[in-house]
Amino acid sequence: MGLRWAVAGCLGFAMLAGAACDPLTGTGPGNPPDPKAYIHSDASARAVVITLIAGYPAGDYQFNYNGYRDGTLVISIPVGWQVTVQCENRGTVPNSCAVVHGSKDISPVEPGWSTPDPTRGLDPGRSATFVFSPSTLGSYRIASLVGGNEASGMWADLEITAGGAPAIKAEA
Repeated sequence: MGLRWAVAGCLGFAMLAGAACDPLTGTGPGNPPDPKAYIHSDASARAVVITLIAGYPAGDYQFNYNGYRDGTLVISIPVGWQVTVQCENRGTVPNSCAVVHGSKDISPVEPGWSTPDPTRGLDPGRSATFVFSPSTLGSYRIASLVGGNEASGMWADLEITAGGAPAIKAEA
């Protein structure tokens, strides 16, 4: 009888350890990096480069950009600026980056405003770049259009503003 309990205990422990290391849910929230490290702008050229790392870090809850999820990463861009988005997938599943209006969108606002084939996504370890120039004020999202990713929290808030400088920040 003691052997059965020992085996059952070991199996239970193994199941708990396996669940804690699930590559989709990760091991906890971790500490996201300073978002300002992922934006570089040139005011004279009215150009900005934003780096979005999908699934960062891969061992944590990976449906995020740069460690932020559910719109807590807020990007502000003035109308008319040229925006280059560098999207890098460090996750363990396909991810994409696409500019969309809202949570139900399945295609980018404009053709080319996303990584290639955004519903299929970039394979783990791959990256892609796209460029767009917003001409309309408003609230948008940069989201992964791979099935279920955005609903799992993989989106950043994108605000197109009348003026000012490009900015990126984290909100609680």
